[in-house]
Amino acid sequence: MHSASRRFSIFGAFILVGMLTVSGCATRKFVRQQVGTLEPKITEATNSIKEQGERIDAVDRRAQQGITAAAAADTKAGAAQTAATAADTKATAAQTAANTANQGVQAANGRITTIESRLTSLSGMDNYTAGAPETVTFKVGSATLSNDAKQKLDSIASGVSGTQSGYMVEIQGFTDTTGSESLNDALSQRRAESVLRYLVGKGIPLYRTSIVGLGEEKPVADNKTSKGREQNRRVEVRVLRSAAGRATN
Repeated sequence: MHSASRRFSIFGAFILVGMLTVSGCATRKFVRQQVGTLEPKITEATNSIKEQGERIDAVDRRAQQGITAAAAADTKAGAAQTAATAADTKATAAQTAANTANQGVQAANGRITTIESRLTSLSGMDNYTAGAPETVTFKVGSATLSNDAKQKLDSIASGVSGTQSGYMVEIQGFTDTTGSESLNDALSQRRAESVLRYLVGKGIPLYRTSIVGLGEEKPVADNKTSKGREQNRRVEVRVLRSAAGRATN
């Protein structure tokens, strides 16, 4: 009885082992089948991820190139703007200088026109004839009369002293080309005014005079040499006499 029971137990154990063995084989086969079906999907997903990565890298490279190109373009645009601003500044300065020069020319022309009008008006009453000009010179940048200049002006004043009518004294101031045109116009006017004050102080009536500063105009010598510039730093004084005045003297 015990022997039969033991045989049954052993047989049952064999059956249990067989079932476990068969079950294990079946499980591994199932896993292999499942893995086999998933491998293409895994490979596809891996390839897709790789392609997406390559696309992202390509887009990133293009974006970086675009940023670099934009930065270079911005730099060139900034340089162009700077150059345009500098050119505009130079053009403005040139226009300002041209306007200043034009104003100086207009002022000089206006003074000349004024003198010519006065002389024309006087010529209607008296037939004036201009005598030879007497010239006095000045130091660089100065409107101060030298002793030699005063002696020449004394001679002019004594030449018309006692004459009540029939003459005019014309005074024209000049400079060399040193300095700007506007400064020279003003300096030539101051030189002419110095001569005018001296002559009026010597008894010549103010209404008998005409005065103008002509700056660099009408040079009598070459401004490229110091001697020539010295001769151009001058005031010319002319005595204009009418026929009646000449007859009186």
